[in-house]
Amino acid sequence: MSRCIIITAYNEHTVAEALELAEKASPALAKKPGEQDFIICADGGYRIASKEKITPDVLIGDFDSLKEKQLPEGNSPFKIFHIPSEKDDTDTMLCLKYAISHDFNNIILVGGLGGRLDHSLANIQTLAYGCSKEKNVFLVDKNNAATVLCPSDTSKAEIEIDRIIGFKVSLISHDTNCTGVNISGVYYPLVDATLSNVFPLGVSNEIIENKAKISVSKGKLLVILSRD
Repeated sequence: MSRCIIITAYNEHTVAEALELAEKASPALAKKPGEQDFIICADGGYRIASKEKITPDVLIGDFDSLKEKQLPEGNSPFKIFHIPSEKDDTDTMLCLKYAISHDFNNIILVGGLGGRLDHSLANIQTLAYGCSKEKNVFLVDKNNAATVLCPSDTSKAEIEIDRIIGFKVSLISHDTNCTGVNISGVYYPLVDATLSNVFPLGVSNEIIENKAKISVSKGKLLVILSRD
């Protein structure tokens, strides 16, 4: 299916800028000719979409950052799910679960970084949830692209990240330990390494070949591409 784009309520940059980095970072996220995106707005993400003249397919939220009067008058051209404010899931998580339930495999969360630290960390956890459901999920803005690799019991998880001038790649354990970590095509390669969640060994590596090849055998591995 086509890509699913989830526009979060916090964006320091435009949706177009975030998607440009996503497509550069991972060929799997590149849009094919004639392919249309399925757009979901997480609550106040609708304001951001409206500014860029993007019409979503679905709007989900408890409307704590978007007021009812900011919604289209009359019959809405898209589905609106008004969720009670007292809930376990964040609005962004609800959007991701909706995308997963509709069989999207390539999902891009736009924004959600650089504002409140707790929200940024929650969005990283949302990436890990998507990975645990065997979906290809990226969190992106103009300056950062992040994803989580989740190996299965029988096979390692792998990804290739294209070299982009001015960006560094970092590997961070999202588990107690990540084992069997490999990264090549970079200034500081790793072979069958173990990364711990209490020591930032894999931070700020430079891609020196056309792409970096990354794999992990056990544990959730957070992969981040950041503007230097």
